[in-house]
Amino acid sequence: MHARTRLLFAVGLGVLLPTTAAAQGSWVPHQAPCRLNTGHYLVNGGILQLKHGVESQYEDARARRFAEARKILHEAILQKDQGENAAAWYYLGRAYVLGNDLAGADSAFRRAVALAPVCADDIAQYRAPLATLALTDALRTWGAGINDSAVAFFRLARSLDTADAEIPLYASMMYSSLKQPDSAARYLEAGLAAARTDSAHGTRLRQAQLEVARAYEIRASASVPAARTVAQTRFARDTTARQIARDSALLERIVSDVAAMGREGGRFTPQARAAFERDSTLLADRLTAGRAARESLSATAATDSAAVTAALAPAAAAYAAYTARYPDDADAAVQLLRVTIATGDRAGLAAAVDRLGASPDASPGAMVQAALSLYGDGLYDQARRLTTAALARNPNDHAVLGIATHVNHALGDAAALLETARRRLALAPLDPAAARGMALAFDLAGSRDSATRWLAVADTGLVWNVNVSQFQPTEHAASLNGYVRNAVPRALPALELVFEFLAADGAVVATTPVSIPALEPNGRAPLSVRAEQGGVVSWRYRRP
Repeated sequence: MHARTRLLFAVGLGVLLPTTAAAQGSWVPHQAPCRLNTGHYLVNGGILQLKHGVESQYEDARARRFAEARKILHEAILQKDQGENAAAWYYLGRAYVLGNDLAGADSAFRRAVALAPVCADDIAQYRAPLATLALTDALRTWGAGINDSAVAFFRLARSLDTADAEIPLYASMMYSSLKQPDSAARYLEAGLAAARTDSAHGTRLRQAQLEVARAYEIRASASVPAARTVAQTRFARDTTARQIARDSALLERIVSDVAAMGREGGRFTPQARAAFERDSTLLADRLTAGRAARESLSATAATDSAAVTAALAPAAAAYAAYTARYPDDADAAVQLLRVTIATGDRAGLAAAVDRLGASPDASPGAMVQAALSLYGDGLYDQARRLTTAALARNPNDHAVLGIATHVNHALGDAAALLETARRRLALAPLDPAAARGMALAFDLAGSRDSATRWLAVADTGLVWNVNVSQFQPTEHAASLNGYVRNAVPRALPALELVFEFLAADGAVVATTPVSIPALEPNGRAPLSVRAEQGGVVSWRYRRP
């Protein structure tokens, strides 16, 4: 195991590393080609103290010798004109190393190299471990919540070794945890530059990049509360505008009908006049209130959108960069989508939807949650793009079919709604929600009689209501849970159902018969079905 890895592994486990860098050993002076002038008595005295300290078997004696060496060499530099003597700085640096003064060692060694470049390689062997030690101290103090010290140690480690990607990546993670995303992003860029294509830094790089995105998002949410409400404000504005358009058209039609009646010599009865005045006044008042509400919502949406877009733009960019680099992280793709919804960036939102829809690692749950967010914010076109992508992957996903039903209704697409509702009903013929989807489809298509019939089926026609509340497929099995309810005011006999577990292509991979006991009015029977079969993505049931 590499020395850096051992140190960081120890820190990760909470192991206390030695606080003294030196242990008893053999003294090694500077080596050729490094040439140093050690003739001054104080410089030589400092070297002797270091030599005796290294060779001592007693820890307290070593500590005293190293402290004395630092004192003597300080005196030589500050009081005896040895400030231009590279030997004084070289051995002072080594004294700092032995005393675990990393910043002092770094400063002294830099001065020594400046005065004696020929000693750079010799100095490098003592300087090299300092970055690891500084990083170790940075991680310790960060973990202990001593953030000022952690910042100083990270900076020191970075100055000691600018080529090590781990140092800026850890620093980025620390600044993200401190909710300082701008600083975190700067260190992340340094880490990216240092890591390049080195896969050894992959885990740290991925974590640091994601945490920067999260830190930007957290900062935006804290500084601009409207980030949590702006999408709903826009939705309310657009909904109000659509209602105004409908009311305006209705009022125009009423006035036009009355005018036509007058031109044709029709008799305007007192009852008809009263109805006209009542309806026209109601619509006029509603239009006045609606227009006022629209103006207010438009002003709020404009103000909030500007603030939210400015605040969340860095988070959106960070999530976009992360998901482009790591397309397998579907949760981050969902988060990018939610952030982009708040910014109101339609082009960016379309790209985020397509990226999530194309992600092979996006779970059904992630797709459903994202589609719900889009639908809830009135982004019906984008919601349909996502549900279409999800259904292409699994045409029998109950949750996605449910959302698609509402999305197609909101878009006014009667043909698509009828197709979705029929697919949903074929999977769950005793689900009242599926029957209501059929009613919505026929109502939107203008088939009032069929809509009324299906609404009656949903309300009272399905005497048994089958409710599946949990579906859990795993690599080797699949299970579902829920209940069957008696929906009519009379006792029902026992019921036999056959559950079929489906693969992604719709093929039946397992079949399980289920017996439901007789039920009293409003009675319930638990439903628990399991198949010891992998590759299951959905289910359906039928009566045998």
